[in-house]
Amino acid sequence: MSKFAIIGDSTCDLTHEMRKERNIDYARMMVNWTDKEKKPHEIYASLDWEVLNPKQYYDLMRDGIRLITSQVTEQEYDEVFGRHLAAGEDILYIACSSGLSASIKLAERLVRDKYSKQYPDRRIVIVDSLISCMGQGLMLLRAADMRDAGKTIDEIADELEKTKLCYNQVATVESLEYLKRAGRVSATSAFFGNIFGVKPILISDRAGMNHAIEKAKGRRNAIQRCAEIIKDTVVNPENQTCYVLSADAKQEDVDMMVNKIKELVPFKEIKVMTLGPIIGASTGPGTFGLYYYGKEVTVEGEALAR
Repeated sequence: MSKFAIIGDSTCDLTHEMRKERNIDYARMMVNWTDKEKKPHEIYASLDWEVLNPKQYYDLMRDGIRLITSQVTEQEYDEVFGRHLAAGEDILYIACSSGLSASIKLAERLVRDKYSKQYPDRRIVIVDSLISCMGQGLMLLRAADMRDAGKTIDEIADELEKTKLCYNQVATVESLEYLKRAGRVSATSAFFGNIFGVKPILISDRAGMNHAIEKAKGRRNAIQRCAEIIKDTVVNPENQTCYVLSADAKQEDVDMMVNKIKELVPFKEIKVMTLGPIIGASTGPGTFGLYYYGKEVTVEGEALAR
């Protein structure tokens, strides 16, 4: 059985410790911005936060800076994929949703036109996760579990293809302002939504796009609804971890979210983590993303404006 690497990208939000423990690699996307002195900046969207820590990153947005993200570059794929291919490893790449990023299309082209010719004896299997953040991260962890249990690359890819719509996301933002800056909602919607305290409840739909399924009035109600939706859609919570990803949200809000989930759903564990730089750049500080294994997503509708 050929040795193979498991690789994600900057949207998977797995910490350094999780990636190291489970032997998971990732390809980095990019973030750029112009500061108030008109100086341009460009950094890798690192899950290890080497340049800016999460508070510094989200404070840029609070200060009115628009962060612009971009897909994995060819040079980054060459470095990450090339390192594993040259080491004699096949690759299982679990990519950010094709509904959110064009990275997967570039990876597919490079496999077809470049890597298959450079490394004819190696295989690269690509799975479109149809989700991001810890939904994608959970798929990577599941792949590592199966690899460590002796499953083949094809067995793992087949299971992920069959179950990927069961990796659930429920999310809510603190302010519509950041979605407006990112071009995800109109200025009018953001203006009136913020005035009236409207908080959209977002899921990742069957097309792999972020879809607002309902609106809550106020932060407390949005947190309550997130917990209720998890209760209605989770499968076997006592055997799994719920991941609460926070974009530098207030501690009182984090505590409220965790406590509401605990009240309604008997998860084995609830783990609080940081929402990564790519999705966070669109949704803004204060965002919560909640991830768990549940019922297959059935919603497919109009996504947020892209």
